[in-house]
Amino acid sequence: MTTTLGIVLTMGLLAGQADAKPDIVTENDVKNCQFLKTVRGSSGYGKKFGSWQPEAKASAEREATQIGASHIVWSDLKPSGAFNGIAKAYDCGR
Repeated sequence: MTTTLGIVLTMGLLAGQADAKPDIVTENDVKNCQFLKTVRGSSGYGKKFGSWQPEAKASAEREATQIGASHIVWSDLKPSGAFNGIAKAYDCGR
């Protein structure tokens, strides 16, 4: 029973780490990290009635999480067009 519980807890912790949102940092914080790719967030057309920025950020953060990024640096957020959040995704280890 104890072994089974330990395995379940370990799997849960590993799954939680894999889905952890990347930390939002500055360029100085990622100098020693591996650049993964530029991620883009979108709030969609219509800008969700004023809540476009959180929607765009969440969209880019989901993409960064899917590629294993531990950190992101925002480079552009603008309230126009469908693709309105751009960030660089990095793997800095955790």
